[in-house]
Formats: sequence, structure tokens, C-alpha cells
Amino acid sequence: MTDKKSLFELMDPKQAFLFGIVGGVLVLCTIGFFILLLGGGNMKQSPTANRAAAPTVQQPTAQAPAAAANVPGVTESDHVRGASNPKVTIIEYSDLECPFCSRFHDTMKEVLDVYGDDVAWVYRHFPLESIHPNARLAANAVECAAEQGDFFWPLTDLLFVNLPQGINQANILAAADTLAMNTTRLETCMTAGTYNELITQQARDAQAAGGRGTPFSVIIGPNGEQVQLSGAQPFASVEAAILPFLN
Repeated sequence: MTDKKSLFELMDPKQAFLFGIVGGVLVLCTIGFFILLLGGGNMKQSPTANRAAAPTVQQPTAQAPAAAANVPGVTESDHVRGASNPKVTIIEYSDLECPFCSRFHDTMKEVLDVYGDDVAWVYRHFPLESIHPNARLAANAVECAAEQGDFFWPLTDLLFVNLPQGINQANILAAADTLAMNTTRLETCMTAGTYNELITQQARDAQAAGGRGTPFSVIIGPNGEQVQLSGAQPFASVEAAILPFLN
């Protein structure tokens, strides 16, 4: 009777070596499979978990007008554009160093192009000095410009147009010079902070009405209704807010 030989005894050394490697790999794979099956639930991860978060830029978004606290009524000292006997008045609190205000400035021009017979636009100051250190200087400049005649709106327009170049004393005076203003007189007035009290009070009024950033606008209807519109809203949003008062 002959002894039965095992499979390994029938193989030559090279075959046995290869067989052993393959068998070891299969065993390891099997063990790994059961480990993942039993514990994998705690290892699940979002496909984007290891990606760096993409930077986001906050942009003003369209929103429905909200009720606003009362703001001071329009007086002869205000700077007003548009209808002399308006159905709707838009009081804008703005910052001459604010890019969003520059964008909204163009929007308000468009509003007057379309509804200028029924809408008045009032410009008031709300300098955010913690982020716009020259906003108060610019606010003083446009108020001082009004002392020399009808220069408030032209200088305001020009400062917003030139905003990408920066707001500083030299650029303000250069803009005033293109308007043929007396720049020496303007420089003396604005650097003295002649209108600081007015500017501070208007900023307080904006905050009291609910303003937390610029531009901040308060829409006043024909019966004294007041609603607020925050941010650099597009023309369509401003139009939607004023149309109920015009119909």
C-alpha cells in the first residue's frame, strides 16, 4: 500500500512557493473584506471632505422690503434728485468709499431715468469708517462742494466713477479740479471736518432705522409709509418696491 501524497508534495518547490503567495494574498483580502464590512460604517466620509473649501464672496441678494423705523423727513438742507413733488421718496444712506454703494448709485440713476417724474432720491451719509477710513473725508468733501454752488451731485457722481482709483485727499481734489471748483477752498473745508456733526447724525439716523451696512435705503410712500431696502439691490428689486406706491 502506497502513502498518499499531499498537494504540496506533488508540486515542485517553485510551484509550492507561488501557491503559498497566492494563498496568503487571498487570506489577507478575505480578512480585510470582513473588517471593512463590520467597521466600515464608521469610516464613511463625504467625497468632498478632503477638498479645501472654495472661498465665497458675499453679494447683495434681492429681498423683500422690510418695515423701517422712522427716519427724519426731507428738508431744504437735503440733497435731492428727481421729482419735485414725488409720489415716492427714496432716502439712501451711503458711503463714498463703498463699492456696493457705487453700484447702487448707478441703479438709482436708472430708477430716475424711468420714474423721475414720480420718484425723488435723497442722498445722506453713512460712512463705515472701520473699513473705509476715507469715507468721512469724502462725505465732508461733497458737502463742502455744495457751498460752491450746484456741485454736490457732480462731485458725488465723479467720486463713485473714480472709486477704483481709490478715495483719498489727492484724488478728491483732482476730481474737484475737473469740475472747475475752487480746490483750495474745498481742501480747507473738508480737512477741517466742517460737516462732521451732520455726517455723524445721519449715520446715527441710518442705524436707528435698521441700517447695518451700506447702501441702506428707506422708501417713503405717498401716505408716509416707510420700508427699508438693504444692499446694492438691482433695478428690478427697487422697481418692485416702489411700484405699489405708484399704482
